[in-house]
Amino acid sequence: MKNIKLSLILFLLVPVLTANAQETDRKKAKRMEWFKDAKLGIFIHYGIYSVYGIDESWSFYNEYLSYEDYMKQLDGFTASDYDAGKWIKLFKEAGARYAVLTTKHHDGVALWDTKQDHLSVVKDSPAGKDIVKPFVKALRENDMKVGLYFSLIDWSYPDYPGFTRTKQKYKNDPERWDKFVKFYFGQMKELSYWYDPDLYWFDGDWEHSAEEWKAKELHDMLFEHNPKVILNSRLRGYGDYSTPEQGAPITKPANPYWELCMTINDSWGYQRNDHNYKSPYQMLRIFADCIAMGGNLLMDVGPKEDGTIPAEQINVLKEFGRWTKKYSEAIYGTRAGLPQENYYGASALSKDKKTLYLYVNRKPNSTINVLGLKTEVKNARLAGTNKALDFEQNNQVLKITLPEDVLDPAITVIALDLKKTVEVTRPDISFFDLEVKPLYDNARWNKKHSVAINDFNKGIEHGHYTGPTALSKNKDILYLFLDGKPNGPLVIKGLKNKINRIWVVGKGNKLNSKVIGKQYWSSVPGITYIDVPDFVLDPATTVIAVLLDGPVKLYREKGQVIESN
Repeated sequence: MKNIKLSLILFLLVPVLTANAQETDRKKAKRMEWFKDAKLGIFIHYGIYSVYGIDESWSFYNEYLSYEDYMKQLDGFTASDYDAGKWIKLFKEAGARYAVLTTKHHDGVALWDTKQDHLSVVKDSPAGKDIVKPFVKALRENDMKVGLYFSLIDWSYPDYPGFTRTKQKYKNDPERWDKFVKFYFGQMKELSYWYDPDLYWFDGDWEHSAEEWKAKELHDMLFEHNPKVILNSRLRGYGDYSTPEQGAPITKPANPYWELCMTINDSWGYQRNDHNYKSPYQMLRIFADCIAMGGNLLMDVGPKEDGTIPAEQINVLKEFGRWTKKYSEAIYGTRAGLPQENYYGASALSKDKKTLYLYVNRKPNSTINVLGLKTEVKNARLAGTNKALDFEQNNQVLKITLPEDVLDPAITVIALDLKKTVEVTRPDISFFDLEVKPLYDNARWNKKHSVAINDFNKGIEHGHYTGPTALSKNKDILYLFLDGKPNGPLVIKGLKNKINRIWVVGKGNKLNSKVIGKQYWSSVPGITYIDVPDFVLDPATTVIAVLLDGPVKLYREKGQVIESN
């Protein structure tokens, strides 16, 4: 009888495994739809590293402190104020549709009551409780998707070969490696069967090959349990979606399914000395860029040892909540927007491609322009409302008037309802031709900017700055054109050069800049922010000169994944 039952189970599983192995693009799109629609997720890096406020796992791996001293943090991990319900309420109010918790980082300390013979906060720390179970329960109760992070690497496990940057436990010992694989498969079964997540966020696959990890077997095991589960890309070719890290993409990633993993300050876990927080506006700009390229933002928070979330991070989450509630129709379920040659800035399309959303991060003194839109616009309005906006449309240009009273303090979103599915063409004119060259006929503006006008050449590629640009003849001065008053600092993405000086053309005022998000381990440049005070603004168009350390160099490759810290 047992053999008959076993045969029946195997027979029933074959279609599941075969279907997944032969999954068509259409079937995958259906499985991935909730992820594609979600747009905003929250990443939570929580573990014993929050006790000292140091880099998670990397601290001992890179020998910034000894392994023994790192592990002393177990004695201080209490999670005394941990309340999963409060976390999830905050994340949901921020507009997140899913959340991902670090169930185990590279240090090997599990946040759940693992029955494998290894470290956990349940039996090895004063916390004495399962962190994962209430997290999953709270997400389910709030109709949010469950994501669990799991490190394939385990530098603490005695049969895992890696230990620190200069020390290994062993080399070429298949028997010990098999013991480790059996152990980590055991932990994965616990996470699957006990918590049944919607998504797995793997990390650390770079230390071994797919064959060594038994990635295919793991993939098949997870899909056997849940045919709808989603896996990130860090499983050596057996994942579903890409995870660029920290550096916001300049160009749309090749994989149609992706998320940008981004910290609010510079650290994943809580570090009390890291006060380099991005502002809510800066994070919203990054979020809008992700939406515009058809991706998600996985915004990271790092709770303190006791389980409370730092006030600076709560501040960003609250502002996200205000903005996402206001413009929900222009966020969830949208798809990638127009090329930036058609609209300077972030844009998105409704799923049926009959509504175009334009994200405006400045207070204009003229109009918003869209080039090469062939589809006739039925009406223009403020997104999330029926408040009509004036517009004019001809064969080349759509001009929208945005009155002062509808402007959002962060990013204003315009909705264009189209008469049929959107269609755009490569425009015959550029934004420089449309918005800058007419100013040459303005005697006042022309005289004020005469020191630079004769130096203007073709600017940088789209995606690096949301406005017209020009370069000097030797390409070491980047000119930025600013129409109106910005809601926050100007943004340059992907600039490899060092900036020597920034000034306002025609006035000479020196401007300050700051680079945020540059990681020493990554070749991806940080984001450059330039503060532009009101008193330097030109009533027509302001020109900002950025003097570089040589001819302009721009990053347009795909993002990188942390493999050291």
